[in-house]
Parts: sequence; structure tokens; C-alpha cells
Amino acid sequence: MRNYNILAGVAMAALVTACAHKPTETERNFGASVRNMIEAQTYDPSTLTAPSTDTIEDSDGRRLEAVLDVYRTDVAKPSAVNDEIVINVDGQ
Repeated sequence: MRNYNILAGVAMAALVTACAHKPTETERNFGASVRNMIEAQTYDPSTLTAPSTDTIEDSDGRRLEAVLDVYRTDVAKPSAVNDEIVINVDGQ
């Protein structure tokens, strides 16, 4: 019985240490590309931490509503791709 308890303890220790691994290069950089893209596409980087509360000047409300309507209808429902897929192997 004592040997069984020792074996169970060793097995539990092995299982616990198996979960504590060093992160891979991918895991360390997870999300870095998204953060880089957001930073690169931001005109004024200071607005990322302190966004402006000013209203939009020189814009028509009806035009902005039309832009949002087009965005919501066209982007949410992409057209189907009906092209035939051809895979050539060894030039056949």
C-alpha cells in the first residue's frame, strides 16, 4: 500500500509539472500582430488611450447614416463564390 501511495504521488507530481511549460515563441507573441496593425492604422496614436469626445465637424448626418447602412448590408452578406476549383497534380 505504501508503494502505491508513493507511485501515485510521483505520478501526480509528473502530471502537475507537465502543465507548467515554458511558452513557445508563438505564445509569447500572441496578439502582437494585431496590436501592431492597430497602431499602424491609427492616424493619431494619442487617441488610443484618450479618445476625443468632440463631435464630428463638416459631415452630414444623412450621409453618415447611408454609409452605415451600406456597411451593414454589404459587409454582413458577402456574395457566394461560384468558381470551379481545379487542382492539377503533375501537370495532368
